[in-house]
Amino acid sequence: MNQRGFMLLSAIFLTLIVSFMAALTLQAVTYSHKNSTADELTAINLADEQFAMIESLAAQDNLKQSSYDFLGDKDDLLGRFKVETAVFGNNNLREVTVTVKWQDTQREFTKLVRIVTSE
Repeated sequence: MNQRGFMLLSAIFLTLIVSFMAALTLQAVTYSHKNSTADELTAINLADEQFAMIESLAAQDNLKQSSYDFLGDKDDLLGRFKVETAVFGNNNLREVTVTVKWQDTQREFTKLVRIVTSE
């Protein structure tokens, strides 16, 4: 009879330990996914900001076929992101590719920008 009580108590403790470990694992996975999603949204916002700055250069007829670093506020990069921009073409319609890098991830965004000349 004493052995049965010990087995029941062992089963209860084992169930509690496994449940606790599963809860910790689930919390870690959720936290990791949440950070990944936040980084993706930050990358999209940085690319949008860069496109706005590029379009501003195009409106001033100052957009050349070249590479550009991040043109916005450097504090927006949060010390973790790197933004690179490449402009292709010499006509009134230029292809602009913005690449946002962070940790081991990279997202590339492409847009056509129209150059309005004052002719």
